[in-house]
Amino acid sequence: MPVRPLAPGAGPRRLVAERRGVALDGLVWAGLPDRPLQPTEVEIEAVASGLNFRDVMWAQGVLPPEALEAGFSGPCLGMECAGVVTRAGARAGLAPGDRVIAMAPHAMANRVITRAEAVMPLPETVDLETAAGLPVVFVTADYALTEVARLAPGETVLVHGGAGGVGLAALQVARRLGARVFATAGSPAKRRLVTAMGAEAVFDSRSPGFEDAVMAATGGRGVDVVLNSLAGEAMERSLACLVPFGRFVELGKRDLYENNVIALHAMRNNIAFHAVDADQLLLHRPDAARRTLERLREAFAEGVYQPLPVTAFPAEDVAEAIRTMQRAAHVGKIVLTAPKERGTARPAAAPIRGGWLVVGGTRGFGLATARWLAAQGAEHLWLMSRSGTVAPGTLDGLGTAAEALTCDVADAAALDAALTQIRASEVPLRGVVHAAAIFDDALVADLDETRLSAVLRPKLVGGQTLDRLTRTDALDHFWVFSSIAARFGNPAQAPYVAANRGLEGLARARREAGLPGLAIAWGPIADAGYLARETGLREALAKRLPPMTTEAALDRLGRALAAGACGPTLTVAPMDWSRMAGTLPVLGTPLFDLIDIRASATGPGTFDLAALLQTKGPQEARKLLTRLLVEEAAQLMRAAPGDIDPRQPLELMGFDSLMAINLRMAVEERLGVTVPVMSIDEGLTLAGLVNRIIEASGTSEADAGDAMVEEMARRHLADGTLDRGQLDEIRQRAQGSSGGR
Repeated sequence: MPVRPLAPGAGPRRLVAERRGVALDGLVWAGLPDRPLQPTEVEIEAVASGLNFRDVMWAQGVLPPEALEAGFSGPCLGMECAGVVTRAGARAGLAPGDRVIAMAPHAMANRVITRAEAVMPLPETVDLETAAGLPVVFVTADYALTEVARLAPGETVLVHGGAGGVGLAALQVARRLGARVFATAGSPAKRRLVTAMGAEAVFDSRSPGFEDAVMAATGGRGVDVVLNSLAGEAMERSLACLVPFGRFVELGKRDLYENNVIALHAMRNNIAFHAVDADQLLLHRPDAARRTLERLREAFAEGVYQPLPVTAFPAEDVAEAIRTMQRAAHVGKIVLTAPKERGTARPAAAPIRGGWLVVGGTRGFGLATARWLAAQGAEHLWLMSRSGTVAPGTLDGLGTAAEALTCDVADAAALDAALTQIRASEVPLRGVVHAAAIFDDALVADLDETRLSAVLRPKLVGGQTLDRLTRTDALDHFWVFSSIAARFGNPAQAPYVAANRGLEGLARARREAGLPGLAIAWGPIADAGYLARETGLREALAKRLPPMTTEAALDRLGRALAAGACGPTLTVAPMDWSRMAGTLPVLGTPLFDLIDIRASATGPGTFDLAALLQTKGPQEARKLLTRLLVEEAAQLMRAAPGDIDPRQPLELMGFDSLMAINLRMAVEERLGVTVPVMSIDEGLTLAGLVNRIIEASGTSEADAGDAMVEEMARRHLADGTLDRGQLDEIRQRAQGSSGGR
């Protein structure tokens, strides 16, 4: 998980980026120290915080600190929130209990302190979660169009990104000012929404000819104002849409902080260029900020402005929220609900006490579990199996009374008789472990009813029978042993996987009925049970999953129980995702988006490009680099690698400028080299980028070929298959074929 799990009741916390980068693995909800308020400050118990594009770029390391240092919020995560005032300074003009929206530093938190002039009372008609997405977009849109662009009734405005937060707010502001609104949006669904919100015409922002469509829609005149969030060439095309004395209002940051060049020819007709950052407004022009907030307060109180559509993510899913904004996969605003300050403590697991029945407990992992239970406090053990025999000496030194029982757990009459015997004991039955299993690996086509039943009966039918016949017992624990195979499947084990999934359903059903139930999906156990006997299978599995010892496995179970009551299913397995990725296509689906599969690879997952070219040659290097870029692109697009065509232009895949930057940064991180600057407007493909990387590495194909010849010569000389004279001749021929070098 990119964000560390949140502990309940941990007090005030805020989101910080301990390490900024594309992987988003440095985001942490950190403790927040208390401090006294200044007379003009307020403290807010935040319900939710708005996510803005500057947060995305800051978290991923795209923005330099200078981009945020001059603002009211500064270089941190979060600049807006909604909540309830908990403390107010003497001159703040607000009181505890007031519902408010605010702009604030470190606004991604459950406790926020900010200046009173950055706070606006919230009408009762707007809920706090929705309101968290209002401050930045409406302050930006209102200030940009009203005070900077001075948009007048009857004028025309082009709003880029019309389905985004600022875009939808700007539509409302412009219509209130009496202007005609044109807009762009990136998909047909978004364009339909923006049209429904009142835009006169909506164009495709990804189309290279959108300026022609704008000129056509305005009768060749152009627009009076452009509210811009596009970068690069699209920005210059937008300038071309302006009438003489038009006003261009830049909201984006990328071109500004990359110090990109604008062709001044576009400014020849008295064009005014303005850059607007609402964060700086509060710090440097507080009077303008107050006027803007007052206009917004009146408009919301009168019902003129309406809240925007909101997509809410819980605090622990902040990385997914950032990726959603990065993909422009939302409409309106994204907000994060604040971490709970007074969370409900996780209930403690019931103690291990009294008597325990361990089915399948006379040998293997079941017997190891019984030994562990004895060490944890079990007072009596009944070890059940069809044979009912325990190897001599096995129970020596157990320290707890134990007896073996002969019983087929799937035979209801036999199990009922055995339970009657157990209940007659002086030690009450407090726990049940169902560890019985039969294995018969075969392809589905080779299975018949007899073979299916042999696997399903002891495990699934046995578990169901145990459940039915112990429901009146005062059990603290009812454990059924499942397998990691139930998570991902396993070749030739369809009945075994089905039985385990059935047991997990049984555990959930018991929980829903108010009864104890826990299905434990174990990873491979190397030194007990089936794998201890099947050496070949154990070695094959080790290539995909690191095996555990019984001691390590049961220790992990103990730690999970000590942390508090588990859910109905628990998986205990050390995962090496990189080993499994090649054989499990499901790992490339969105289900596993929050797992960085590369992180578990041996080493940091980097390539030595120079060594790769010299040892493998350009052709093989291209294959490996193409695979790497496909993996990175799939990660950014939240797609399976098989869905990424390296020959398709990135722009047609849906890449935007920020995603291209992220791809470049991620590849540079993996390769340890500088990747050439790339523009997705140039029809760039992944295959083309691979060629650029190899060309920029400074290693020519001839150099790589020479290196391969030298490596082959070294090996042949070492094993004696060729002498030095023959090798010198080979070298000369190789040099001659590469241009006589």
